Amino acid sequence: MAAIDGPARQRGFALPLAIRFFLATAVLILLAVSAAVVVTYVQGQRIAARAIDKTLTASAAAQREFEQHRLEQLELSLRLVASDASFVKYIADANSTSDLPGLGGDAAPDTMSMRDLLGDRQKDIGFSLGILLDGKGEVLARTDQNEAFTESLAADALVAPALAESRPLSGYWRHEGKLYQAAIMPLAQDQGVVGYLLLAQVVDDALARKVAQVSGAEIAFFMPLGGKPGLVASSLDTTPAAQLREHMAGLAQAAMPAGARLQLDGQEWIARAAPTAAADAADLGQVMVLASSDQVVASYRAILNSVLIGGLVTLLLALPLSYLISKGILRPVSAMASAAEQAAAGNFQTRLGTAGSDELARLARAFDSLLSDLREKSDMEGYVGNLARFLPEPGQEGSGLAVHTQPIVASTPPRRESAVLLGLEYRHLLSLPATTAPEAVLDERAQIQSRLAAAAAAAAALLLDAPGGRWTLAFTGAQPLHAALRLLRDEFNRETPPAAALADGSMVLAEGGSASQLIGAAQVQIDRLLCDAAPGQVLAGRSIGESLKREFGADAVGVAAGGFSSRQFYAPAAALLQRLPAPAQDLDANDTVPRGTAAVTPRSSVARTLRDSGELAPGATLGGRYRVLSVLGAGGMGVVYKAHDLELDDVVALKMLKPGALLDAEQLDRLKSEIKLARRITHPNVLRTFDFGEVNGLPYISMEYVRGMTLRYLLREAKRVPYSAGLRIARQLAAGLAAAHEVGVLHRDIKPENLILEANGNAKLMDFGIARPARRATPGHTQPGTFLGTPNYCAPEQLAGEEVDERADIYSCGVLMTEMFCGALPFSGSNTMEIYMAQMQAEPTRPSALWPEIRPELETLILHCLQRRAADRPASAAELAAALARLRA
Repeated sequence: MAAIDGPARQRGFALPLAIRFFLATAVLILLAVSAAVVVTYVQGQRIAARAIDKTLTASAAAQREFEQHRLEQLELSLRLVASDASFVKYIADANSTSDLPGLGGDAAPDTMSMRDLLGDRQKDIGFSLGILLDGKGEVLARTDQNEAFTESLAADALVAPALAESRPLSGYWRHEGKLYQAAIMPLAQDQGVVGYLLLAQVVDDALARKVAQVSGAEIAFFMPLGGKPGLVASSLDTTPAAQLREHMAGLAQAAMPAGARLQLDGQEWIARAAPTAAADAADLGQVMVLASSDQVVASYRAILNSVLIGGLVTLLLALPLSYLISKGILRPVSAMASAAEQAAAGNFQTRLGTAGSDELARLARAFDSLLSDLREKSDMEGYVGNLARFLPEPGQEGSGLAVHTQPIVASTPPRRESAVLLGLEYRHLLSLPATTAPEAVLDERAQIQSRLAAAAAAAAALLLDAPGGRWTLAFTGAQPLHAALRLLRDEFNRETPPAAALADGSMVLAEGGSASQLIGAAQVQIDRLLCDAAPGQVLAGRSIGESLKREFGADAVGVAAGGFSSRQFYAPAAALLQRLPAPAQDLDANDTVPRGTAAVTPRSSVARTLRDSGELAPGATLGGRYRVLSVLGAGGMGVVYKAHDLELDDVVALKMLKPGALLDAEQLDRLKSEIKLARRITHPNVLRTFDFGEVNGLPYISMEYVRGMTLRYLLREAKRVPYSAGLRIARQLAAGLAAAHEVGVLHRDIKPENLILEANGNAKLMDFGIARPARRATPGHTQPGTFLGTPNYCAPEQLAGEEVDERADIYSCGVLMTEMFCGALPFSGSNTMEIYMAQMQAEPTRPSALWPEIRPELETLILHCLQRRAADRPASAAELAAALARLRA
């Protein structure tokens, strides 16, 4: 009980598909929102980092640009002042009075006048500091002092190179605890230097704010003070500036780090040292650019918050909506599940009929189509199965059926005759698994029985079977040992070879079909030898061993120990079976005696290869490859046989012309054309054609063997086919015909006789006997004005002997469908001319007049196929198949 309740409880607690779909949707929405938040956060951080880096780089570049521009302005101002000849002359005159005789020689220069003059230039140009120096670097005047004090700048880092090289210089300048941008230039008169002029702009907070406005980042200027970097100017507000000054003062050395993260006034800043013109002068300090990462990231955090809030709102709205949508979307799925359960129970009548063009609607329509196909298949199988009960026995003309048959052997009086006996025991029949169905065991034995019976008939041997898996064959006549060895070779080449024994002697034979008897000492010897032989091994009696030595040489026989008694027996060598000479007694298709032997009257026990009617007898071997099993049917020109392909070990159908039916080479060419064209078609609804051969002038074609009935037989029994079954047949006919047309082959003889139905209802188009290429570059076998085909089913252009195309086969399909669905032909006539005149002068009989219940869309399609002009019919079999696919049972 527990074993039963467990699965039931599991099924009871299983969530409905709509709930699972809803939960899956909710999880996906949650994952999507979470992924959006994570991606936004990660990408925001990356973008912010890139933005900060870009800001710092741009700020550093702007700072350098501003620095260079300010130095250029200083240099320009310096050149303007130095180029003023009156100013230079005044400085030279004032400076030179201290050296004139009569003035004491050591009189001080007029520094006040120089300062005033320099102050005037400061007002005009606008610089922070101006200093006049003599040629030795002594200060003559400066704008930040009213009186001149004795001061020498000869050792200054900026002044000393200018004095030594007498050339202009510019750059950062540290003086009296302040940081400047300065430029110095010699003042020349009459090719002599009368002094030097130094102009400087102080680096202060105002400068830093100007740079910050241009660059977009904060700027800070540092100068070493007491061994540590001291802040001399910045664009920061008071509080963060003070915090920055304290942070830098806490560094162990004056050199600033290349980059760092700082906390200033509650915000995180990214700081980076920027190169300056004073970068290689450690005592002149450095510049730092700073950007607030919090300010940059703040905008991305706002986006992140918006995404998070929007995601939560979306999730709250999406959950109930997804549940309702899931219920609506899966409603057709629920309906399909119910329909599938009903179909599993055998009810195919459910119809979903979902409208729309989405995937579920397409799936529902496909499900409807599948149910319709199942209905048609079920109806077709039931219909064909019911008719199959009344089928004639295999071999009757028109039935299209055949089964394994044994050659019919006439009963003869008992006689004594010398014979070679071959005993065969198929032990795999006795050791099949216990799970093997009894029917499968009996079927396997029946196949062996049929194969050996056909071989016995072909070799004029007597076949006796014993209970279990043992058979004995008696070979008489010419070269019986050769015949026995050849049959043994064929059986040993199979996947499950038998155990075998050979013996000979005088026997009493009584032939009477299934009541045949064999009495003699050799029979007892065969039974004893088979007890010792293993599968795939042949043991022989002494007499057979001596015969093998005489026939094939001493190396043809060896010695083997019996598996049961351990006695020594003769055993034919394995190589002997492979080098047997060709059989001298194989019969030609139209011979009654063996080739290469004297003409003798065959014994009555040997089945004649050709019957008096010219047909091949069961058991005859055709071309050394096909062994005839039975006759499937016959027509005016040829006969179709069921045969066993000995090379491929398969059952095939052989179609060959009757003796005397070939009148000229044109018919042979047509037969070759059939195989050449039909072999190009591979489709489940086309009967496969395998090969072409010719024996003694009689050509034949090997084809797929199908056990079934022709549509003609079906119509002969029931007059017309039910709608669902007929619709299935019509679709399969169109599909097979489309496959033929696709490879460029016209059939030209579509009629009920050429459509065979298998037991499962599958229809196959067959007999491409008058087929030809759809488009020919050169004229074919059919001359203009020549008609080939069956008049009642041919298109008007085909009856007139005109060139035809695929649409002629479409017309034939229309005629066939009229007869199949309505039980009558659309045109009537006693001969080809009357049918042709009816087609050209009258309209076809409407299907609804023959069957009032026909569906209008089917009638329209049939009449479309029956149009007089080929251009008015469906353009191809594929188009016809598509139109039939839209019809439903």
